[in-house]
Amino acid sequence: MAIKIGVCPVIIEYSPQEILSRIHLYEQVGFDLIWEGDHTLPWHHTGGHSASALVMVEAYLQMTKRIPVHYMVSGIGIRHHPYDIALQIATMSIIHNGRVGLHIGTGEAMNEKTTVGKWPSAGERIRRTEEAIRLIRFFWESNDYARFNGRYFKTFSYIYDKPRTKIPLIGVAGGPKMAEIAGMLCDGLLSLGSTDYLKSVILPAFEKGAKSVGKEPSALQKMVFIDTSYHPDPEKALRKARLYGGVLIPESYSMIQDPRIIEQRSNLVKDSALMDVFAIGSTPEEIIRKYESYKKIGFDTLIWAEISPDPLVSLDACREIIPALKSI
Repeated sequence: MAIKIGVCPVIIEYSPQEILSRIHLYEQVGFDLIWEGDHTLPWHHTGGHSASALVMVEAYLQMTKRIPVHYMVSGIGIRHHPYDIALQIATMSIIHNGRVGLHIGTGEAMNEKTTVGKWPSAGERIRRTEEAIRLIRFFWESNDYARFNGRYFKTFSYIYDKPRTKIPLIGVAGGPKMAEIAGMLCDGLLSLGSTDYLKSVILPAFEKGAKSVGKEPSALQKMVFIDTSYHPDPEKALRKARLYGGVLIPESYSMIQDPRIIEQRSNLVKDSALMDVFAIGSTPEEIIRKYESYKKIGFDTLIWAEISPDPLVSLDACREIIPALKSI
């Protein structure tokens, strides 16, 4: 299985200027993909940042030459309408010769509820996401007006300038139901978590969804998002990763929206839990071993989510790490 290595520059961790100063280097060191996620608030208050993911993705495309750039939108139908997303991504794909991909997830309260004041149940958010995926596909592919009268979206519209090449549409799943929908309706899956959880829960649900509509699961992309903190000083690497401990607290996705509180709660997360899910290392070999564990369970695209103390130090290490992973 050919492995691709992606990178998420993480707009909630570093300033726009800092990220853009090094974005061209990701292409140079051998990454196969740049990924950015839609966030309004960061996972921690101290040293946190926020920027428009859509604006940053367009900047990434302009400042690189060949590498594909994928944009993840969450909370579809809460902060974003499917038509707007379909139109924006189609336009970017036309301008940048098909280098654009779209990922869709059900959202997080810290981004949705804090912005618009509502947070539907998990079931409703999944249904909204499923409906939005079908609608976006229709806008991209149909030569007719979308006379869509769904449960959540009622639309009569059309995209005149359609994408010239197929845009990868990836379903983002944290649980089995969304993983199954990704298998049914999308070109692939993006998930995160421990290898045990992904192997026993997420991947089987994804494969079930794919097979239910006659797809071959092995022909679909399987992508994993790995929060990665690398630094030659192991204490610095672990300390920086701890700021993202809130990612491992279920309440952070629904009940807690304040980054200041999430940051406080992250201090309660055990080091062993951080090491289980994140890639935290002070040598390239440690990072390689962690990434290899995801390849072994069936993932073909490994996304390095950059939360390291010094991204330039990480980039230097990637000159060794990326070739090693691709040779395994």
